[in-house]
Amino acid sequence: MKTRIIERTNVDGRKSWVIQQKHFLFRWWWVDAWINSSSGASCNDSFSSLEEAKKNLCYFDSTKVKEKVVA
Repeated sequence: MKTRIIERTNVDGRKSWVIQQKHFLFRWWWVDAWINSSSGASCNDSFSSLEEAKKNLCYFDSTKVKEKVVA
């Protein structure tokens, strides 16, 4: 497994769901996905619901884009 979703509870009780990936260099270490992103901190890997995080997991788990020639 190269990606996962964790539930993060902040000190004020607010919860968020964060997509994590194995670190690009230290493969045993789980890190928030923005750390592995070439765009850095602009990568949105934290979501307000588990469902929203699940919908966006495909952007982090190496799912390939499908392309079709139409003309």
